[in-house]
Amino acid sequence: MGFAPGMSLTDVRAASPDMLYYDADPMQDGKCLRGLLRWASRFTPKVARGDGQNLYLDIAGASHLFGGERALLEKIQSQLQAFGFTARLGLADSKAAAWGFAHYGKTQSNIVADTLREAAKNLPVEALQLSHASAAFCRRLGLKTIDALRVLPRATLANRIGLEGMKRIDQFFGEEAEVTRFARHKERLVEEQQFPDPLATSAGVEMALEDLLERLCQRLAPMQRGFRKAHLRLERVDHDTIDFTIQLVRPSINLPMLKRLFSHHFEQLDVGFGIERMILKAEQTAPILARQMGLDNGDEQSNGERLDGLINRLSNMFGHQYVQRFTPADSHIPERAFSREFALYPSQPQGWTISLSKRPLRLLKKPVSVLLGDDIGTDMPETVFWQNEECHLTPLTGPERIEPDWWRDDSDWRNGTRDYWWVKTDFGALLWLYRVSDGRKTQWFVHGLGS
Repeated sequence: MGFAPGMSLTDVRAASPDMLYYDADPMQDGKCLRGLLRWASRFTPKVARGDGQNLYLDIAGASHLFGGERALLEKIQSQLQAFGFTARLGLADSKAAAWGFAHYGKTQSNIVADTLREAAKNLPVEALQLSHASAAFCRRLGLKTIDALRVLPRATLANRIGLEGMKRIDQFFGEEAEVTRFARHKERLVEEQQFPDPLATSAGVEMALEDLLERLCQRLAPMQRGFRKAHLRLERVDHDTIDFTIQLVRPSINLPMLKRLFSHHFEQLDVGFGIERMILKAEQTAPILARQMGLDNGDEQSNGERLDGLINRLSNMFGHQYVQRFTPADSHIPERAFSREFALYPSQPQGWTISLSKRPLRLLKKPVSVLLGDDIGTDMPETVFWQNEECHLTPLTGPERIEPDWWRDDSDWRNGTRDYWWVKTDFGALLWLYRVSDGRKTQWFVHGLGS
């Protein structure tokens, strides 16, 4: 009828007032095609989705399982009709040819290589998937069929439809390969339960959750995978929804632990008039790595598991962004010798380097200047004023000299080299004290506290 993709509805109705039209819903169309993509994988593991409303199945080596190619086409057609879909099927040795016969051939087309050229003679040029402009140009020249294009010299044809059009022709007749990215299907790790009688208490919700967790753990166990992130949705009778999410530092299918992490959210659960549906989904899973139990590291391993359990509980209780851990960094500068990361998402394990010199248990975020009780120049002071009190110092170790990074412009280290001492005050506190001098003036700072 001369309509082209992209035309406005007003233009179409002006040309054909009786044209039926419906509101487009691309999101639902995409969801429907993804469902059909999963359904089509029962015929072959190689299934791909094309542009628009096209599905591609590579049935090489699979058609004999259904009684041959023609029987397979009949089976696909009948099942799609049972679903309520109107479908056109094309089977050929090339993806482009299958598309052309499905769109412009019969309702079912089974074209073998020997009959491809003969069968394609009367197909319109649009079957080559040319651009709308190229197809319209060919029709103005009287080149309405594929056969009319094929009889022209290749050089003349290239001038008319361009290199992209020549590529389409070569792909149609299998003279140039066409890349297809097949879908990779993942099992939907979802369990749900509908309740004829709505759950009216949080205790009933916990019992139902335990059943859902057990079913999902039984599915994950043969895969040797465990939960890393799980999502629970509760649908109330009044159509309101309640969502909970838990995350784990390591993958696990430990049912009591998973239930305990969820049960924390149930303390303030408002079931309203009742919960009529529960949906549990494993949003992220990871392989469960088996660890060999040794005779000498049993306590160490159990301590690691207890620490993971603590991180899981705190992160899900307060939020993972509030639970952090220190990790070592490759620097000799005290404040750069460590970094912070979310405890729930640990990086590659890295051991702490044991320093030959003692480091403070608590490093101050910013060194605090102390006033000297007397002017002693560069020697170790005997008295300083710390926290508004006069402290008499007893030197323990030092000095330890630390040089700044020469390649980094750091305002905190612009005065140059620091000399550190460990000292003890007369009231028993351990201070990590350093001296810095710019040649004219010497200053003393407390950088850390010991125990």
